[in-house]
Amino acid sequence: LGMIPLGIASATTVFIPVVIGIICLNDFKYSVVLGFAFGLVSLIRSLSPTGFLDPFFINPIISVVPRVIMAILTHLFYNLLLKCFNKAKYKYEICASLSGGIAALTNTIFTISILLLVHFPEISAELTNSSSNIGLFIKAIVLTNMLPEIILGMIVSFVVIKIYNKIGYLKEDK
Repeated sequence: LGMIPLGIASATTVFIPVVIGIICLNDFKYSVVLGFAFGLVSLIRSLSPTGFLDPFFINPIISVVPRVIMAILTHLFYNLLLKCFNKAKYKYEICASLSGGIAALTNTIFTISILLLVHFPEISAELTNSSSNIGLFIKAIVLTNMLPEIILGMIVSFVVIKIYNKIGYLKEDK
């Protein structure tokens, strides 16, 4: 369920537990560990490829590094939001929802950017060696992966953190 094959690429929901962990633990080093674990899952998943991009994710620069960057940026963004929404009634829920969206956005941007930087010739050749096909490839990733992942990340993060907050898990002293 964490990596949903879509042919060209796999949509991912693994970032959602990472975001929830980043919010609940709210510690930089745990954020890095969670991002690393997410990248490791991606790397392991690539060992049984289902789409033409999957074999490229055997390289940890593509599977692990973007996920660690995503976790670090999500942690920093969440803490910045906490300061901005300090007096808001639903502070944690708002910050969680926005952080879920930013996690999906940064995950896709950094993963695809690094993938294209490292493997542009191979990907271009696979897409019949046309630069316009690379543009279509990026549009397909945005429409089929990134936008749904952002929406899903925002909704699920909001709901989970609302429940955590309701049961008293998220406290001001954390």
